[in-house]
Amino acid sequence: MDIEKILEYQKLDFVLYKANKDFANSEENKRAQMYRKLRNDLAESLIRLDKEAGENFNDIDKAITSYENFVKKLKATNLSAPKTIEQADKNEETINALISELNAIQKDIQKCFARLQEIDTKDAKEVKQKIGKVLSELKNAEIIRNDKRNEIISSISQEGAALNKMQSELAPEDLKIYNKVKSSVNRMPYIVEYRDGNCLGCGIEIKSEVDAKLQKSGDTAECPHCRRIVYKK
Repeated sequence: MDIEKILEYQKLDFVLYKANKDFANSEENKRAQMYRKLRNDLAESLIRLDKEAGENFNDIDKAITSYENFVKKLKATNLSAPKTIEQADKNEETINALISELNAIQKDIQKCFARLQEIDTKDAKEVKQKIGKVLSELKNAEIIRNDKRNEIISSISQEGAALNKMQSELAPEDLKIYNKVKSSVNRMPYIVEYRDGNCLGCGIEIKSEVDAKLQKSGDTAECPHCRRIVYKK
């Protein structure tokens, strides 16, 4: 591995890495992300309300079916004129049971319709109003976010051009190794010095594992702990 060139490449890459990190942590980006989350949360609320409305319609269908069954039951009920007090009491008991059943069915239907009206006129309206406001704020936040992004991109244009140029100058195998480490290690740097038996990336002593591979200046090995590439200066 051409250590001098790969370190120069890493230096340029670090400028881009820091710029991306600065953008990700910028107030402009965080504000846009906050409004995106609010938009998604409100959209999910509408979906839940829509689902609840569908469930209410199902409940209404069930209540109507119960009412139809009640009508059939009522028609089949024989309430002949009582001849004794016991028959009169039994008729009254049957009538009270039918009235109670009918009241329960009506109560269920009224409850379902009341909730549907509440969803349509209150809950859904409130959520839709909030979504309108959030979408407006999100639009403004996205404009400011893109301005910040373009500002950062402009500030690192020279380093970006130099990095692209160096990609064609590096040995393909060296670039492949660098990108492999980059994809598996969360934080820069990816290529670090091996000094006094330690990896300067994670700070752990690795002498027993890699010392035999690092005999002369420019030799490289993989840190067994952080997976960075260590080199002997």
